[in-house]
Amino acid sequence: MRRLSLALMGLALACALPAMAQTATAAKAPAAPPAAPVRTLLSVSEVMRHIVNPAAETYWAHTGVIDDEKGSNDRTPTTQAGWDLTINAAAQVAEAGNLLMMDGRARDPGGPWMKYARALNAAGISGMAAASAKDHDKTFEVGGDIYDACFNCHAKYIQRPKNSLYKQGVEGAVPPK
Repeated sequence: MRRLSLALMGLALACALPAMAQTATAAKAPAAPPAAPVRTLLSVSEVMRHIVNPAAETYWAHTGVIDDEKGSNDRTPTTQAGWDLTINAAAQVAEAGNLLMMDGRARDPGGPWMKYARALNAAGISGMAAASAKDHDKTFEVGGDIYDACFNCHAKYIQRPKNSLYKQGVEGAVPPK
């Protein structure tokens, strides 16, 4: 009986030792180094030129119907590769909204800038969902949301002549037709 008890205690100890050793090793492990400070590399203008504009143009080029002299041209993707391109463009638009909210880029962190950047982010996320679902109408609708986010921000923050049509509808969030 005593041998059985000793054997069981030995077995229990053998099972417990690896866990105890792992706990001791974890306790001695050095703390992770602090994260490097985030800094912006591109100006707002460069983010627009290299990220937002190409992504938005790509998204718009793969949504909606255009009527021209040859008739009606539906630009909605018909292949998985086309849908993937649209999803990727929407993802870039979404992430660009985040980039525009970063310290060093946000023009007035408590003001409309953040609202417009969040709208761009939300439109990009909606575009990813619509394109992932291969939803023709929703994908087109989101293209308008991306346009509205861009238009409203530009109307507020890009200096235009007082008589510019571009300034109309700034707070109404409805661009002139």
